[in-house]
Amino acid sequence: MSASYVGAFARNLAAAVDNNYPVFGAGATAANVNTRRPYLPGTIGAANVLSSIFGSDYNALQLTAERRGARFSGKAYYSLGRGFEDVDFQGGGLPGVQNATRLADERARTSADRRHIFTMSGVWRVDYFKDSASAWRWLARDWTVSAIVTLQSGTPLTIGAGQDRNLDGLTNDRADLVGDPEVDHDVSRDQLIEGWFNVAAFANPALGTNGSSGRSIVDGPGYRNVDLGIFRDVPLKGRSMFQFRIEATNVFNIVNFMNPGTNLAAPALFGKIRAARNMRQVQLGARVSF
Repeated sequence: MSASYVGAFARNLAAAVDNNYPVFGAGATAANVNTRRPYLPGTIGAANVLSSIFGSDYNALQLTAERRGARFSGKAYYSLGRGFEDVDFQGGGLPGVQNATRLADERARTSADRRHIFTMSGVWRVDYFKDSASAWRWLARDWTVSAIVTLQSGTPLTIGAGQDRNLDGLTNDRADLVGDPEVDHDVSRDQLIEGWFNVAAFANPALGTNGSSGRSIVDGPGYRNVDLGIFRDVPLKGRSMFQFRIEATNVFNIVNFMNPGTNLAAPALFGKIRAARNMRQVQLGARVSF
């Protein structure tokens, strides 16, 4: 068994920052964004400058247990961690920000952050009947059972307004936070898929303002899965071997929800879950080695 502290820190990460960000004032509209820019208004648009001014950090407790044996071997892994970034680098490409003059508002948990991660795997070779009667021994020997168990908490979600409320020409504004977004998840599945978070806790920002909610403030659904494999090796003549196998992913057919809708401008899907990950899949296989 082992216990570890794991920390990863990055500084001077680069992202594009609009140094010609439009200024909001009287008479501002979505149509006159370029005429409200500080440098050569009406001539120069966005002036995105790659700026190495951002950072990220990750801290975690990691626990590991391992057992090795002739008949059974297994390993378990658990991590309790949190990762933060000054801007969202997880989506691929250069990240956008709600307001280029308020970069401090962007620091939050990474969009791929999972607070809890547990994984356990094991391989069990069934050879306890080698001294039994010949027929029973032939049926029961040379079986191998393997399993992988995965449990993960959900990734954080950002609630978007879906509109250009701060009139900067971009629709990446966040919603206003006006209440507690948390709901009781110890309810029926039907209730959860219709309201994963409290949709009444969010509202459209006033025109010309930035959304008051931060990034990554709501956790999405977690993930639970068990994969199972059963194998039988049958010796043939010489060094030849016949193997029969049954493999099942999500063997217990656990329903794992996808993330709910997070766009305030799409009320038909906002806060609702309309998809799930793969259900149980079983495949059979056979192989002859010689």
